[in-house]
Parts: sequence; C-alpha cells; structure tokens
Amino acid sequence: MIMESGTATASVRSSLLDTCDELTEQSTPNLLRLYLNPWVACACVAFDHFARPHLQCTAGTDVASFFANSTEEALSGAIKLARYHVNGREPAVRSGQTIIVDSHNRLPHFGYSVRSDGSTTQHVPGIVRCSRAALSATLEAHPTVGVVVFVDDLQDDRLAQSLHGHPDIMSIGLLGTTSFAATREAADCCDIVVYDESVVCHETAFAAFCARQPLLAAWWSGPMSMFHSTTFQPNAITTRHFIRSLRQTDPVAAELLQPRFQEILSSAEARHDVYRRQYSPSLSRLIRTTEFDQAEPTASGHTITIGDRRIFDGVAGVACSLRGHNPPELCFEVEARLAETTDLSAALSAALHRASGLPHHVPAVSGGSAVEQALMLGLMAQPQRPHVVALKGGFGGKTLGALTGTSRPKYKTNLAPLYEHVTYVDPFAATAVSDLQQAVRQHNVGVLQLELIQGVGGVRPLPEAVLAAVAELHEAEDFLLFVDEVQTGMYRTGPFLRSADVGLQPDLVTLGKGASDMMFPIGITLFNERVRAALADHPDDPIEYFRQRYFHPESAAALLNSLERAEKENWEQQVRHQGQVFAAHLQRALAGCRQVEDVRVFGMLTGVELRRQTMIYRLLGRTTARLYSLAMLTHRHPLLMGFCQYEPHVFKLTPGLLMADDEIAQVCTTIGESLRRSPVGVIWQGLRTILRTRRAESSSAADSAGERRS
Repeated sequence: MIMESGTATASVRSSLLDTCDELTEQSTPNLLRLYLNPWVACACVAFDHFARPHLQCTAGTDVASFFANSTEEALSGAIKLARYHVNGREPAVRSGQTIIVDSHNRLPHFGYSVRSDGSTTQHVPGIVRCSRAALSATLEAHPTVGVVVFVDDLQDDRLAQSLHGHPDIMSIGLLGTTSFAATREAADCCDIVVYDESVVCHETAFAAFCARQPLLAAWWSGPMSMFHSTTFQPNAITTRHFIRSLRQTDPVAAELLQPRFQEILSSAEARHDVYRRQYSPSLSRLIRTTEFDQAEPTASGHTITIGDRRIFDGVAGVACSLRGHNPPELCFEVEARLAETTDLSAALSAALHRASGLPHHVPAVSGGSAVEQALMLGLMAQPQRPHVVALKGGFGGKTLGALTGTSRPKYKTNLAPLYEHVTYVDPFAATAVSDLQQAVRQHNVGVLQLELIQGVGGVRPLPEAVLAAVAELHEAEDFLLFVDEVQTGMYRTGPFLRSADVGLQPDLVTLGKGASDMMFPIGITLFNERVRAALADHPDDPIEYFRQRYFHPESAAALLNSLERAEKENWEQQVRHQGQVFAAHLQRALAGCRQVEDVRVFGMLTGVELRRQTMIYRLLGRTTARLYSLAMLTHRHPLLMGFCQYEPHVFKLTPGLLMADDEIAQVCTTIGESLRRSPVGVIWQGLRTILRTRRAESSSAADSAGERRS
C-alpha cells in the first residue's frame, strides 16, 4: 500500500475536489496556523481511537498526533522523536541507530539508496534496512541500535510486541487502513505508530504519527514547541478529507466517533481541549492570545475575518499564497484542467521548463521534502563525491535528510546520527569567499546548497561577492549547485526563480510554499540534463520512483494552472512593481523610527529589522517583536505579521503575491504606526493579554480535568 502513487480513481478525485469546493464556498481558512481548526481536532480524536490499542496507554493517558504530508515525512518525524528519547537517556546504553524491517522494499530510498554494484549512497546515517527474518541477526550485528521500525504488517505481530517491552529500544509501527478494522482486537506492540496515505485513500498528501502524550511532551515545551510541524500542516483540506475518508475506510469507527466530531465542530472549548492535550499546547495558547478563537474565522483574498474584525494576512502560510485565501474559481479551474489534460505530468514539466529553463522535475509533498529529495538526487548522481557544503543561516527543512542544510545545533539536539559529510560556511563573514573556496577545494564536494535570500535567517540576501565566488567555483569545480528557492521561487521576488536575477545557473532547484497557492500540498525538485543523465542507469531509477510516488493530480493541476496564469498575466512585472511600492511606502512610514534598524524589500518578501540597542529590546529581548506584532494585530487596521525563526527581531512580511497599491499603502501605515507606539503602552498591552490568556487556559484545563475525572 505504501508504494501506491497519488493517482486516484475518478470517484475519489471528485471527493477531494468536493472537500476543496466546500471549504472554498464557506471561506474556511485552509492554511492559517492561528485557526482553531475543527478538522485538525477531529483528526486527533480519530487517530487516538485507532492508535490507542497499539500503544501502551492507560485509560487516563492521551494519544497525541503529529501530521505530515507523506509516509516518509511522518516516519522521519517518528524516528526523530524516538531518537530524541533514546539519545537523551542517561546512561546512554543505546544510540539513535535505526533498523527498518522492510521485507518487501517498500521504502527503497529511505535513509540510503543501493547502487547496481551493491554499494550505497547514504542520505541519513544510522539507518539499516532488513527483512523480518534477518532482524535478530541485524540486532546482533548492531548492538547499540536504539530504534526499530516495522514497515511490515503489524497484525498479530509477536516480534514487534517482544521489542515493545525492551527497556532500551523504541519501536515504531507503520500502519494503514488495513489495520483500522483490526484495531479493535490489537494488542500493545510499539511505542509510536505511523499511518500512511491510505488513510486518505492515497488521494492527497497526508500522513500522521501518534504517540503517548508524555512521549511528545518533550517537544511541547520551550522555544522548540512548534518547530517540529511540517510545511503544509495543519491544513483544513487534508484533515477534512481524512475525516470524510473514514466513512470509506472504516464506517464503523466513523459512526462511533460522530458524536465527538459534532461536539468539536460546535464548541471552540472542545477544540482547545484537544489542541492542548493531543496536538499542540503552545499553539492553543497562541490562538487564545491573538483572540482568533473569539468567533469562527473566514478567509478570502488577503483578509481574515473574525466577528467584526477584518485582519490583513501578512503571513499567508509563510509565502504560500499567490492569489490570497480561497480563490473562488480555483476548484473549477482544477477540475477543468484534470478533464482537459491527457498527460498532466508532461504538461506540468513543459510549463516548469518554460518558466525555469530546467528541463526535468520530480514532484514532492512540501518544500522540506523537495530539499531532501534534491540532496538525495545530487549525491546519487555523484556517488564518489559525498561531501555537502551549505551556508550558515540557511534552513533546509525538518526531515532527517533536509536537516543536512541546517547548521544550527539546537535543531539537531539528540537526533544523531545525521549526515556528517557537510561543511557550513558563513556567507556574511569577512572571510566568506576564501572560506568557501577552501571548503570546496579541500573536500570531495558533490553538492553546494544555498538560499539566495535567507528567509528564516532574517530576510538577508547573499553578498554579491559570495554569489560571484559560487558562480566561479561552479564553473571550475565538479560539484552540483543546488539553490533552494522554496521561499524565493514562484515569482515571490519578481522572476519565477531569483537565480535568474543574480546570474546563477543551478543544477538543482527546489520549489514549495507558493507552488501550493495555499491549497493542495506540493513541492517540486527541478534539475538539468546533467543530473538526469547521471541517474539514467541507477538500478532503482529514483527519478521515476519519485514521479510515481509523489504525483497527486489535484496538486499538479493547481500548480499548472498557476504557472499558466502567471505567464498570461505577467506576474513577474506585477511583483516587481509591488516591491517598489512597498519599499517607497515603508521608507516614508518608518523614516526616523527609533525602533527600526533596517528594511529589506525583495518583491513580495520583506524584512523589517528591529534595533536591538533600544531600551525595550534590552529589557525584553526576543519578546519585543511579539509585543509589537500584537500591537499590529490590534491596530485599527489589523495586520497579522510574522517574524524570522532564526532572528526573531526581524519581522517577515510574506502576503499573497498579487496586491493592489492601496492595500500595500494601508499595510505600511499599520507597520509604521505600530512601531512608533510608546514602548510602555506596548508592554502594558502585552501584559494584559498574557494575564487574560493564562486565566483562560487555567480555567479550561481545570474544566477538562474535572470532566475526565468524572
């Protein structure tokens, strides 16, 4: 079941479009993190029902869920969680080394790929695949293994049950809808369970993993409390479609859970209770703080409406939106495209080729999975050159393989072993050019990975001298140049790819975020003929594998529709103009503002950097940006503003791609007036909000605890 592609029958396809059409007509936010999403809460309740018999849960212990966009993303998250606990134990008897029991080779490229001569290209160290029959011998050969994954069917699996009780080994079971009916008779057999795309009939990009709430609690605290979510989750279309698919995959369970679903759909407090106990406590608090739970929100265009509040969405899924929320014609256009196009993959490839100049592509399910895919293809194409050079300040993604492009140690704590043949170069150091030259010439470099504008790292463009050095080295040396355009691609800075504006000719490019237009999850890995030719004789043909594995017709049709619209309507020129308007208005709105250090505008990607030498920043540190973002949200013309993950003193504005000049002017007025507010007033407003949120959380938690006791 895991190897089935996204190709679906006409009846299931129309079911997904029905879901999309239903949410669009109701103006339901699809990709809005602050939406207290009832379908996310319903999905948590459903997975609790199915996973509980497989986990060692007492009656009072909740099952918590983590949603992803594919089996591989969910499995990567599950292994990260297991490694986090195994590596963090004292004394460290075991390590994060992982055995995957995969008798039928369902995951041929997970962790490593095997070449025709029997050698391997390793993508994630510490992973060994074996058959069920060879598990005992493999465990003996790897005595420090701390994680075992069972890809094979877990029904009546005594082998999995025997490891489940092992004090030093974490066990993970990969399940699907075939296990739903058996759930009612299942016995405890693993610590973590992963559900594959069969839970949505392989129709869209959705999977999940579940664990006992205490196991996930370590990820639910501190500054990393929301880090481990994936690019397109949570979203309404995939979770709503999962609940709808239950009627097909397990009608008995769907009927049993219906009263609980109705309670969640009708009560915001019921949703908060599920979010707090079974999904993300920090997100529940954040939604209360911003008062996005005061009424059922709707989203249309660039605006979120909550009661009588109309809020401009300056985050838009962090650069995911092209035309704004819920384009009214989208479902009709996707349905028409599916009916009219005989070879959707070929048509999409041709459109991507015209836009990018790169002739080949494979689909992915998110920007992070595309980054991991690009690294895999690049390393497989040059098996004798295993080293990666990546730039500090960049962010590759959250999967085990994508973390190769991320230099910050805190995002890798207790997740080892991770890819070790990587050198990180600081592109903003005075010695950046010589450091880059030395790294490339000292190591056997197969891939050089970079972002042209480091979105997570402060909306900072790479210096021209570094770009020139990259171009020169790329021409002189034999590595593949991989440019991550997950945030800068899809016309975000003007051109389809920013690479075209800075004069680079990459071998590999990744797209994500805007490729989805905030609707169906999708990522894309583009590559040139050199990469394709190098992989032509690979025994497992990874290119064809990825094409089959991650192709979802609705996602492809939506992206093709966006590309053809962009070409016809000249989005490049529109975005360049909008960037100039933004720069002019922000310059006037923030002239002489003591709180602001710098403003950086690149088309529809803007960074506003706070000055850290001010009194309020010295007093409150990174909380300063959060208080000012709250001030923007409570302005008479409210604005939802984001900030950079690595540098939280830098606001990041990534609204829908296509805006009118008067909308831009209003957004800039809100930013300017909010950042000029008195620091004392901003602090006082923040304190009142925090106290109100804590009272609401305490009252809700007490009510929930009382209900569970009764």
